[in-house]
Amino acid sequence: MMPAPPALTIATRTLLLCALAMPACAQQGADGGAAGVTHGDLSTELAQGGQHSVRGALSREQDGMTLDLAVDGLRNGNYRDGSVFHQRGFNGGAEWKVRQGRFGFSADQLNQDTRYRAPEAPFLALLAARPEDLYRYEVRRASTFVQRYVGNVELGVELSQREKRATAQYAGEAGSSESRYSSRRRQLAPRVRHYGKVGGVGTDTEVGLDLMQWQRRSGRDGDGRRRQYSRALLLREELAFGGPYAPRLLLGLRHEQFQLDPADMPAGGSDWENQNAWDVQGSLQLRPQLSVYAKAARSYRIDDDGYTRAGYRPLAGQLRRETEVGATFGDAARSASVRVFSERLSNQIVFDQSLGQLGFAGNLDPSRRDGIAIEASLALARDWRLDAQLRQVHARYDDYTYDGPDIALVPKTLASLRVYWTGQGGASADVGVQWLRALRYGPDFAGSCLAQVPAFATVDGRYVRKLGAWELELAGSNLANRRHYGDAPGCHSSIYLNDARQLRVSARYHF
Repeated sequence: MMPAPPALTIATRTLLLCALAMPACAQQGADGGAAGVTHGDLSTELAQGGQHSVRGALSREQDGMTLDLAVDGLRNGNYRDGSVFHQRGFNGGAEWKVRQGRFGFSADQLNQDTRYRAPEAPFLALLAARPEDLYRYEVRRASTFVQRYVGNVELGVELSQREKRATAQYAGEAGSSESRYSSRRRQLAPRVRHYGKVGGVGTDTEVGLDLMQWQRRSGRDGDGRRRQYSRALLLREELAFGGPYAPRLLLGLRHEQFQLDPADMPAGGSDWENQNAWDVQGSLQLRPQLSVYAKAARSYRIDDDGYTRAGYRPLAGQLRRETEVGATFGDAARSASVRVFSERLSNQIVFDQSLGQLGFAGNLDPSRRDGIAIEASLALARDWRLDAQLRQVHARYDDYTYDGPDIALVPKTLASLRVYWTGQGGASADVGVQWLRALRYGPDFAGSCLAQVPAFATVDGRYVRKLGAWELELAGSNLANRRHYGDAPGCHSSIYLNDARQLRVSARYHF
C-alpha cells in the first residue's frame, strides 16, 4: 500500500503537470476582459429559545475567474438546561476556467461547542456544580483540482484532506474526565471520462481511482492510535438509447481494498479487507407524461472511528442491499409518483447510547425495511399549489430470534400536507402539517417493552416578503405547541422532548 509521503508527492506532481499543460490564466484575458461582477448576501435570524444566526457571502466573477467566500455563526439555547450550542463556519474557494478545462481550490472550517442536554434532576444540580461539561468539535477540509478537456475526453484529478478534532469533558460525581479524538484523511482521486455514440446509442463512460490514507488518535490521553489505507477502482457507464421510449441504463461498479497496520488488526483477522459495491438503474418514458424506473444496488460502509467496546478495534463492515421500482405521472400543473422499496442491512453500524454513560459504536443484527411512498402535487389555482406525501414502512429484524415486533424508534407511517401561495409584490407563504404514527420505545431486542411513543402531528408555516434587495421572513414550527418526543432510547426512560412552539424572524439583503 502506498505510504503517505510518496502519495502526496505523486499527487502534487500530477496537479502541477496538468496545470502546466494549460495556457496561463493571463492569456485568457489578453484581449481585454470585461468588468468584473460582484454579488453578496447578508442575512440574520432571531428565534425563541436563545437562538440567533448570522451569515455573509461574497462572490466575484471576472475573466473566467470565480472567487467565493462565506462566514456564518449560530447559537441555540435549546429547551433544556445545560444544552447551549454554538457553531461557527467558514468556507471559500476559487476557480479558473480556460479553453482546455478548469482548475481551482476550496477550503472550509467548522467549529462547534455543545453543552450536554441534561436529564431531569438530580443531574441538573450536578451540571450546575460542574459547568465544564462540554463537547468541542472541529472539522477542516481543503481540496484542489484540475480538469482538462481533450476532444470528447475529460481528464481530472483532485487532492483533498479532511481533519477532525473532538474533545469531550464529562462531569461526574467523582470529578471530571476528558476524552480526545483526532483524525486526518487524505484522498487522491484521478478520473477519466469519455462521451461518445455507438450505433445511435449515447455513451458516458467514467473510470477512476480513489487512493486514501486515514489515521486516528483517540482515548483520554490520545494513546489509542490507528492507521488505515485503502485503494478503490470505480467504473460507471450510462447508455441513452433514444427512440420513442427513450430508455436509459446506468451501471456502476466499485472495488475497494483496505489495509490496517498489523498492530490494529482485530483478533482473528478482518472480514472487510475487500469490499464490492454496484448500482444498476434503468428508466423508460412510456408516454409524454408517464415514466417508470427500477434500480438495485449494493453498498458498504466501513467503521472509521473504532470507538467500540472492544478497545477501539474496528467493527464488522456494514452491507446494504436496496431495490426500488417506481413511476411518475403528470406535468407542472399536476403530478404524482409512487415508489416501492426494500432495504436489507447486515452489520448495521450504529451509536448505541445504552452501553454506558458515553455510549459505544456497535453492529446490529440483520434487519430489513420494506415500504411504499406516494407523493402528489396539484396546482389549485394560478397562485396556489398543494403537495402531499404518504410513507409506509415495515421495519423488522430478519432471520433473528426476536423477529416480529417493529424495530424500535423507526416510524411506521408518515403523512404530510403542505399548501403554497405566491402573491403579488414579492409575497409568498406556505403552511404544512406532518403526522407521525405511534412507534415503539427502544432499545428492545426481546420484545419485552411494548410501550409506544404516542402518535403526534405538528404544524409549521412561513411568510416571505421581498422589498427590493431585501427579503423578510416570519416562520414558525410546531405552531400548535404539541408536546412530543422522538428520542426515547430506553423503555420508559432517557426520554428527550422535541422543541415546543418556535417562532423565527429573519432578514436577508442581496447585492
